[in-house]
Formats: sequence, C-alpha cells, structure tokens
Amino acid sequence: MRQTRAPCGFGLNEKAPSDVAIPPGWSLVRTETVGICGSEVSAYLGHNELRVPPLVMGHEFSGRIEEDIPHRKLRAGDLVTVNPLVTCGICDDCRSGQRQYCSQRRLIGVDYPGAFASRLAVPPSQCYRVSDPVLGSLVEPLACAIRAGNQARITPNDAVLVIGAGIVGLLSAWVAHRRGARRVILADTNASRLRHGPSFGVDTVVDAANSDVGGAVHKLEPRGVDRVIDAVGFSATRNAAIKALRRGGRAVFLGLHENDSVLPGNGIVRDEFEIVGSFCYSDIEFQEAVEWMNGGALKPSAAWLDVRPASQGDAAFREQADGPAPFPKIVLQMS
Repeated sequence: MRQTRAPCGFGLNEKAPSDVAIPPGWSLVRTETVGICGSEVSAYLGHNELRVPPLVMGHEFSGRIEEDIPHRKLRAGDLVTVNPLVTCGICDDCRSGQRQYCSQRRLIGVDYPGAFASRLAVPPSQCYRVSDPVLGSLVEPLACAIRAGNQARITPNDAVLVIGAGIVGLLSAWVAHRRGARRVILADTNASRLRHGPSFGVDTVVDAANSDVGGAVHKLEPRGVDRVIDAVGFSATRNAAIKALRRGGRAVFLGLHENDSVLPGNGIVRDEFEIVGSFCYSDIEFQEAVEWMNGGALKPSAAWLDVRPASQGDAAFREQADGPAPFPKIVLQMS
C-alpha cells in the first residue's frame, strides 16, 4: 500500500528576513519560481530517505537577491538562479572544479532549507544572473541533463536511447540532439509525455506501456544503441537500458526511484557494457546550463510546462504523485 503524506515543509515560510537562519557569509534570496522535482514527489509520498520532515524542499528555483554581492557583480533586486550544491571548497575535488565529488557535499532543499519558501539563504558564490524567472527554475534540471550527456560521452555518430519523458529525460534527449547524435529515441509509458519528444529533438518514440523497449530499439538499431540514459531509475528501466545497448555500449543511470536492482551480470561482462552514474554536475556544466537558458536555446511551451501559483502547490504535488501526470514539468510562482 502506498504511503501518502503532505509535502515535507511545503507550507510557505513567511518569516521576515531577520528571522531566517543565515549561515555565515551566505545571502538572502526572495523566491520567484520553483520547479517540482521527481525526487520531491517521492518525498511527498514518504519514499525518499534523504528528504524527511521537517524540511523545506525546493532546489530548482530563481529569485531576487536582497543585498548586493559585489564579487559576483550582482545588485540587490537582480534575478538569479542558484547552484544548490554546497561543498567544502578546499578539498582536491573542489579545487579542481569537481565539487560534485566533495566528501562534504550537501544540497539546498535536502540538507539546507530550500525554495518552497518566500525566502531562503544561499551561498553568494553560487548565484547566477538569469533573464527570466521561469527559465531560471529550469537551469538545474538542464544541468542534470548536460551532466548525463557528458557521462554518456555522446558523439555525433551515436544512436541514443533516453528512458523517461519527464523533464530531465526530455532535456537529456535535447542534449543528445544538440551533441549531434544521429538518432535519438525516447521511451516512456506515458503517451501524453511522449508526444513532446519531437520538440526536444527526438527522432523516434517507443510506447513502453505496449511494447518491449529493448525489442523495439533493436528493430530500429539491430546492433543496439551506442548510449542509453535511464532517467527513471526502476529495476525494469535499468534492465531495459542494458538490453537496448550494443556490445561495448555505455549506459548512464540517472533516475533514483529504486535503490536495489537485479542486473544481468554475465551479459554485462560478456558484452563489456559500461554503466556509470550521473547525480550532480560540475560548476562548468551548471554554467553551461545558465548560458543555454539565457541565450534562448530552449523555448518553453505551455504544452509541456505548466506555471501555477504557489497556492496550488499541494494540488500540483498530488497530480504528480497520482500519475500519469500530463505535464513533464510544473513550476510554482512563489511571489
């Protein structure tokens, strides 16, 4: 039986700025928009071990800084998005630009109060100016997709399968398309989401509710695809990813829905598959996502993006949790 509960600390934080706990050296941001992530939906259902009450969630957001940040050339009132990755800043990984590997890694919205609030505290060094509040809230999921594409090592001659047509899956397909993949295939059980595939550079869609993904892929690519990105994270989707690969292919596990999976170990050995994880992003990858958004590379559409007032937040969580949700992405306007 599925456990349900109210979102962890979803209620708006209406505290005055002086009442918000601010770590030394951090800055206050007044939230403008915040996206609902699939990991937060799992927390809403009580299935996420990292997000437990009392926690204010929210890590995909934009907002306006409340005080000047001179070293970032930002003025009070500027619209920013924030890299939610908080690290020590002094270890070898941090100093080499690979902060995502820091042993002290923490996240806003997981380890620190997040953006489902009227205000939150953020590290000023991680604020980036953005041109639009909704686009700003899409930077973080795009950074995840850019990371997945880099982990997949996509080249122009590759056939790429993306499993999952949520926003990160769609953006991962878009990244593959922008990287020049010769064929991009998108698979999902949600037909209403699959129809958005062509807008993100997808060449072929596979209805996983009515067909075997691996079999369908091998009809299109008899040897199998070169790269797979699993943006779902169930045991079934991880196995489908491996089944779809050609010998020597590379699978990226991006989704986090299930912890344990039984995989075909002998087949992985014999066909020399590479399996890598993709969780966070380097600073360069986050900056690239900011540049793509500010440069107008992605054109938001009401077909796949629904922007709602914060007062409809609980209903939006229920819609995503009950599924199949029609919108790959819901963004809440907090102010």
